[in-house]
Amino acid sequence: MRVTCLLAVILMAGCQPATAVPTLVVPTQMPESSATPFTLRTVTSTPAPSATPMLVPMARSTSTATPAVRGCLEPPNDYTRVKVNCQVVSRRTSWMLEQAQALYGGPGNISSVIQGSYTPGLKESFGTHDAGGAVDISIRNPANSNEVLWNEAPKMVAAMRQVGFAAWYRPAGLLVPGSGAHIHAIAIGDAEMSPAARRQIDGPEGYLRGLDGIPPEYGGPHPDPHGGPVLCPWMLKLGFKDLRP
Repeated sequence: MRVTCLLAVILMAGCQPATAVPTLVVPTQMPESSATPFTLRTVTSTPAPSATPMLVPMARSTSTATPAVRGCLEPPNDYTRVKVNCQVVSRRTSWMLEQAQALYGGPGNISSVIQGSYTPGLKESFGTHDAGGAVDISIRNPANSNEVLWNEAPKMVAAMRQVGFAAWYRPAGLLVPGSGAHIHAIAIGDAEMSPAARRQIDGPEGYLRGLDGIPPEYGGPHPDPHGGPVLCPWMLKLGFKDLRP
């Protein structure tokens, strides 16, 4: 969400995404749930066991899941720091980006990260990028940096939600004058996220409440322009739930 986010795509064109956990082509308020609550931590853990590819697509009931939908694999519990397009993220986040690209399969590149994680002090990001799990994604055509793929943004957001991101398209100038159009996303369940990032998931302006993650001091929140949240079984195990009225 930096003012210069789109220029970073051109300046960092020589960087290559880091090698992450192999891609499978097919697949601040605590949760109101009786399940084991999700807690933040700051250590690297061993990879989590694989999960059955199940999905609860924009459903208000979280008691059952609908099978046979691609996506919703549980991310690895690996917080080793790597670089994707010259931006620092965890291996968990990198894996999720690769999964989303495999689901999306369009001309855009979900690994075109223009603002990564672990970058504290960015006023335009109001703390969401201070720690883990936060990324901003360019919607420019990787084959032609002068072309903005406006019509691809909703498809990219949908794919990112299916792998576990709270993701939204941010139009140009939405938060600060001169900011470029991009996709902003927080990896749900990231153990190293900042409190501000956590609020965008289940806080008062959160994704799980059907909102756009923008706090009141920046003019929000607003109804989620992409519809309701996607909930996966592994999210339910962590204590997340649909919090819409």
